Amino acid sequence: MGAVNNERTKVLLDTGANVSAVTESFARKLRLKRLASADLKIDVQGIGKTKVETTIWAMVKVTLGWEIVYEFEVWIMDHHAGVDLILGTDFMIPGIRLDLYDSKAKLPDEIEINLIKSASAREDTEYGNTICGGPTETVDVASRLTAEFKLQRRPPDATTHELWVRRVNQLVPTVRFTHNGRPSRVLLTNTGEKPGSCPAHFPVVQWVPHEVLPLTEGYVRVDSTKYRDWQVLAYDSAIDRDLLKKEQRLYAEWLSHQPAAVDRPDYETPTGIRHRRASDTDRRLQMELTSGDSHVQNNGSGSNASRRRRNNSSTTSRVQ
Repeated sequence: MGAVNNERTKVLLDTGANVSAVTESFARKLRLKRLASADLKIDVQGIGKTKVETTIWAMVKVTLGWEIVYEFEVWIMDHHAGVDLILGTDFMIPGIRLDLYDSKAKLPDEIEINLIKSASAREDTEYGNTICGGPTETVDVASRLTAEFKLQRRPPDATTHELWVRRVNQLVPTVRFTHNGRPSRVLLTNTGEKPGSCPAHFPVVQWVPHEVLPLTEGYVRVDSTKYRDWQVLAYDSAIDRDLLKKEQRLYAEWLSHQPAAVDRPDYETPTGIRHRRASDTDRRLQMELTSGDSHVQNNGSGSNASRRRRNNSSTTSRVQ
């Protein structure tokens, strides 16, 4: 997509054409100032059903992407390319490099714009239906803070397209939905220790037709495990550590003034070595030990008496 004199339209980057041209109807719509010269005439073949001749040209302002603006002379002629503006090699050679593998056009200062449909995807009708969404201006986010931007009011139908989202360096996106399930805005959480930014019109989200994958790496579905991991990281980074400590201190103070959930008897704080009080169990055990000792002593005295009696009887028998 591009613009001619601030009028948005589709632009064809044609490497097979050596001139640039705009249609007659589009020139009338923009009310372009026509410049004609009898000495300057051009014949073009392959752009229409027959050879096209014209001597009329105009100076237009061509905008590619969202930052680069060119002033360029284009011929005014009717063609059958299906778009209002054709930019040929006379425009592309000095200012544009095509990256057909990634379907991107690289402008000066390494600015990239996505192509709607490249020659490598000529037979892929679904590729042209991919719709991107991003901020309309640069979004600056301080460390551990959050910023947001709104999405299109009328996103593609969920029955035909699927929502994909990607990170922007250290900025983690979080998609917010309305009550009817329509994505309405995106929160960007800075998980780093330094300020971060998201460039204007950066494709943070993409609506891709079902069974088709995004051409650019880094996109994940909003119902994927990876996206849920991002949300955990964003939640952890968005917590204010100082505020969390203050809340913990206030909660501890509040909890100390609350009644106990169970009875808490008062205990005397010991200041020295305490002796255990003798209980009934200890007394009974002491009595058992005492009775056992006396029984052992009685058995010992009885054996000594019997031994003396035997000795006395043996002495008497020898005397006799």
